[in-house]
Amino acid sequence: MVENGEIVKEQYTLDEISVMRYKPNVAVQALITKLEQPFKNDITKIAGYSTIPLYRYFVVENPIDTLIIDSLMWKIKPDIVLSNGFRFCPPNTTPDATGNIPITEGYIFDMLPVDSTIRTAKVSGKQIKEWLEKELNNVFAKDPSKRLGGWVVKFKGMKVEFKAFEEMGSRVKEVMVNGEKLNAEKVYFVSACEREGDPATMLCRMPNVKEGMNTPYSLHEVLREYLAANSPVTPKPEGNAIILDAPSTLLTQVYGVDYTFT
Repeated sequence: MVENGEIVKEQYTLDEISVMRYKPNVAVQALITKLEQPFKNDITKIAGYSTIPLYRYFVVENPIDTLIIDSLMWKIKPDIVLSNGFRFCPPNTTPDATGNIPITEGYIFDMLPVDSTIRTAKVSGKQIKEWLEKELNNVFAKDPSKRLGGWVVKFKGMKVEFKAFEEMGSRVKEVMVNGEKLNAEKVYFVSACEREGDPATMLCRMPNVKEGMNTPYSLHEVLREYLAANSPVTPKPEGNAIILDAPSTLLTQVYGVDYTFT
């Protein structure tokens, strides 16, 4: 409640919206069906299959993000692959007649709403460590106004042990790149998506990278190609992000409230 330009009372509740309780609005559903009809064949075309359910519930690692970084590593073959910590996507859990879970063209857009160009660059170990600290603070900052990210950024080729609920600058405990400890002076070849408007010296919010260059590939292209060559896939999270002070199945960064996420 706001009075005279000041907040005088706050109230917050977590309300579950159940599809069993709330049925689709008939008029809205009809409008969606009408608008989708010209693109129905494209939306429902199957690009590949997964042997396990695809979801993005957990803060740290999820099968959807594992599928994305697996495809990027397969195509680009850098030292390290990075992927933004996207948060929202409906689960995909229902097998078809094949016994596997179909991944449609429409679901590729659910997983990756922005079909960004893939970018590569060279970065030092020192830059990676500083960037990890900043990224983790974006997710776990005690001050909610400083939580600027979604879920933890995803990576492959690198294993990071961290404590989520320590202070900024002291969360990262150990970083391994391809089985070796991160070397602050070493230069690593890294791949991520281009964030539109970023200069060539920026990679996945990491500033001052060297030899930043866009590839001829986009995220959707690589994911389609990977599925065509490797389907059915089993994108089980590898434990690349190792959280030391909370479960790997952490569902929220919110704490100090009188309810729990289950």
